[in-house]
Amino acid sequence: MISMEDVSKWYGSMRVLTDVNLKVRKGERIVICGPSGSGKSTTIRCINRLEPFQKGRIVVDGIDLGASTKSVQAVRAEVGMVFQQFNLFPHLTVLENCMLAPMKVRGTSKGDAEAIAMKYLTRVRIPDHARKYPAQLSGGQQQRVAIARALCMTPKIMLFDEPTSALDPEMVKEVLDTMIGLADEGMTMLCVTHEMGFARSVADRVLFMDRGEIVEQAPPEEFFTAPRHERLRDFLGQILHK
Repeated sequence: MISMEDVSKWYGSMRVLTDVNLKVRKGERIVICGPSGSGKSTTIRCINRLEPFQKGRIVVDGIDLGASTKSVQAVRAEVGMVFQQFNLFPHLTVLENCMLAPMKVRGTSKGDAEAIAMKYLTRVRIPDHARKYPAQLSGGQQQRVAIARALCMTPKIMLFDEPTSALDPEMVKEVLDTMIGLADEGMTMLCVTHEMGFARSVADRVLFMDRGEIVEQAPPEEFFTAPRHERLRDFLGQILHK
């Protein structure tokens, strides 16, 4: 579903990704972790071209991201993205937030878009909040709306960029439970997160990034119990013993 080959990115003279290679199979669930500034978020933002890259090649579901503006639009229509800060439109109701993309991008009728929106709001267990505005919801509820909004485009791939890091601890579980449900249904997922319990229980593969490189990747059991690189051992020592 996703192929990244020797992808590098610079901000001016600062190199933030160095020859990143990653292949993701259909239905595979990947968790990416690493210290701040390691290139995790930049990596997944390159997959739907929210961040341009200067070197290498990315192919998503057979579409080469470097080919044209049309190819970028085609990929974005099939790739859902959930951000750290929710990014809901504050002037639209929850229902309107979810209906907007199917109507504007896919040309879905208003009635069908509303039915789709209610389906996925029910899926994330907040259909009773459909007529409310984002400011009337808790952070956990807003993030579940953001997930529902992405699902309304029936994406083939979901990207999560630290989806729980802006939430209070008691709200984290409700969002992770929603993501676990998606994983159980076979959604292809890439998730940048520090939630190591989620990585252990859901991921097929866990990747560790540092200084713009994928340093190590392995199935969760091997990743957590037998890390090979000292940088990963240091990271796990800090994050697992806080």
